[in-house]
Amino acid sequence: MRIAVIGAGAAGLVTARELSRGGHDVSVFEQSDRVGGVWIFEPIPEDDAMGLKPSKAVFSSIYDSLRTNLPRDLMAFQDYTFDSMGGGEDEWQRYPHHSKVLTYLENFAESFDITSMIRFQRTVSRVEKLDADWVVTSEHVQSGEIERQRFDGVAVCSGHYSKPRVPVIAGVDTFSGRLMHSHNYRSPAEFANKRVVLLGTAASGVDIAREIATVSDQVYWCGNTFSQVSYDEQSGLHRYPTPLAFDGAAIRFQNAPALENVDYFIYCTGYQYQYPFLQTNLVNVVDNWVSPLYRDIVAPTDTTLAFIGLPFQVIPFPLFEYQAKWWVNMLSGTKSLPSVKAMMMEISGKIAAQNEAGIKTHHRHKLAEKQFDYFDSLAADCGEPPVADWIKALAIETLRSHVENPGKFRETALVGQGPTVVRVIEKQKEE
Repeated sequence: MRIAVIGAGAAGLVTARELSRGGHDVSVFEQSDRVGGVWIFEPIPEDDAMGLKPSKAVFSSIYDSLRTNLPRDLMAFQDYTFDSMGGGEDEWQRYPHHSKVLTYLENFAESFDITSMIRFQRTVSRVEKLDADWVVTSEHVQSGEIERQRFDGVAVCSGHYSKPRVPVIAGVDTFSGRLMHSHNYRSPAEFANKRVVLLGTAASGVDIAREIATVSDQVYWCGNTFSQVSYDEQSGLHRYPTPLAFDGAAIRFQNAPALENVDYFIYCTGYQYQYPFLQTNLVNVVDNWVSPLYRDIVAPTDTTLAFIGLPFQVIPFPLFEYQAKWWVNMLSGTKSLPSVKAMMMEISGKIAAQNEAGIKTHHRHKLAEKQFDYFDSLAADCGEPPVADWIKALAIETLRSHVENPGKFRETALVGQGPTVVRVIEKQKEE
């Protein structure tokens, strides 16, 4: 089958490899001039700090100091270790800098001859089903040349960490300070001696709040995680609940004192799932929920369209690999899917359970503690072994380290070890 893969980040690369292994004719469309996707660092951010209407969009959301929040043993693809036997170096930090992840992905692409399948600097503007074929329209970034090609299937691997998601807060138009989304954060330098309010307690919020606190006058870290005002001496962060409204240079709260003379307000509030190129009614995208999808991968009424990498709060590279293997098995006929009716019934049952549990729409693709059951189910469908015990044990240990050492987990030694060689000398956990 002729398959189009949209995106040459980690998801697109491993999907292309699995498709090639399955004997398919693969074309990867990548808008940049290199592989790596979100791991390509772009030091100059957009001219719109909120990322809503930039004159030129920047895809990357990586900041200068970013390191992974997972050890590289967990980050690796199953048969391509994150060391000198695979795509990395034995001496790299256990939680590597973003530049090392990019090197790993570049090596992966070369090792499995994926680069030859990639059409660089081609932006996909339209994907539509015409008769029995998928028609992909792409434009060359430099020349503007437009091409239309036909395929038997399409894998959407374009990521979801580039278009800022900005929650509505009353009075934002009155704010006299500077607004920014973490998408355009690169370093703490401009926040020196400033009063900064930051909203969001996920991974980027944690890192950026702590980094800015090393140079700013004060950092007020806000989010639903914090029900009342507190101060953490170790990090120098004031913790506040979610803001209620802006009022000039002030930020007001429901049950906390107002913050006056605020210089910066930074949204670390995540990103939008969006696929503007996709011209089909097979799925809908509402508040970061792509539906209906069977196994969070394929549209039941046309399983030649796949989304790789939608679930979050996961170990990403293995997720992409399991999903890609599952889809390739289905395309190759190794895996027989249930009827459309049966798939839709399963999806409806899942939605009903999520509704009863009160899961918000934008959390429908969240896996977290359910990820290994999900991985195992995909592996079973493919006749693959379940997730290795060391992966589950190391993931649990890593999470525990995050909780016990929130500002120092990357420098805290881990007992668990995967097949990846780690020779770096790490600081021992402080007593």
